[in-house]
Amino acid sequence: MRAIIKWLFIATLGQALSFTAQAEDWNPEPFSVRNFNPFILLHGLPVATSSGILEESESSLELLSSLANNSMERISGNEQVTLDGETYRLALIWKRGLGDGWQMGVEAPFLSHRHGVMDNLIENWHDLLGFSNSERDDWPRNRLRYLRKIDGEYDVLIEDDVSGFGDLQLLLSRRLRQDSAGIRVSMHASLKLPTGDSDSLLGSGATDLAVWLSGSDAELLKRWPVGGFFQAGLLYMGHAEVLREQQRNLALFGSLGLSWRAYDWLDLKLQLDGHTSFYHSDLDQLGGAAVMFTFGGSILFDDGPGRIDISLGENLTTDPVPDLIVNLAYKTSFP
Repeated sequence: MRAIIKWLFIATLGQALSFTAQAEDWNPEPFSVRNFNPFILLHGLPVATSSGILEESESSLELLSSLANNSMERISGNEQVTLDGETYRLALIWKRGLGDGWQMGVEAPFLSHRHGVMDNLIENWHDLLGFSNSERDDWPRNRLRYLRKIDGEYDVLIEDDVSGFGDLQLLLSRRLRQDSAGIRVSMHASLKLPTGDSDSLLGSGATDLAVWLSGSDAELLKRWPVGGFFQAGLLYMGHAEVLREQQRNLALFGSLGLSWRAYDWLDLKLQLDGHTSFYHSDLDQLGGAAVMFTFGGSILFDDGPGRIDISLGENLTTDPVPDLIVNLAYKTSFP
């Protein structure tokens, strides 16, 4: 045991001593994760975004794959929301450096709402951590039932598997600061277009605009290989086809995280993402603010700029965020 502790100490110290020279090249990057509540996902809430901007004629490609398991139901007065099922999202993000600190991009998602297969696994996970399974113990396993009912009438009811392309997002970014101290700051904007089917909860049926600021500090703890990142922004949502009467038009959002370069090939990360309410509702699933906790790591490739992100997301507020979100991403850049 002493030998193991000694080895870990020497390895970490070596990382720390070489970290200052690497800070200019290392940019702590967040996980590209979203709130997978189906009524939130259909709007144009951006993922946490890297503050690094591509150089002129440089391109990057990201393939994001996520799975979320929902199991919650609330009734308040004349309103009911039930979210029981799984949502899958596969997205391709392409970005291109334009020069002079500008960058453009596009995100194309494909979504599925399905009966799912993970209910038993998540119940065991909750039992292990001492969390409540509440409705899960009373409901059929691996069911799909996404609904919203008001005054006895359904305005959303999804009980059969649905799949299709979601809403396309156009991206534009501008570098504001990048220095040898490892600090980067960028401004971003996204325009979400209504290309997804709103009747199937694959899109909102409206155009959304988001603007936000992102930043990172590669020398957050100076000589130790720990960096931090953040973002904060505003989302304007057009008049959606889904829950139009309850929808808010403005929401604030943000992210905050830490990244530790444990080894040359591995970054370990903790991240908090949150946003204000998207709807006027007494039900937390619609009307509550959300906080999501994500943890995991990035595996870096020795022979190129690529990496693989693996992370798990959990809700820190009971209802607006799914019980479990599994994220897998492949990212690379090229001339």
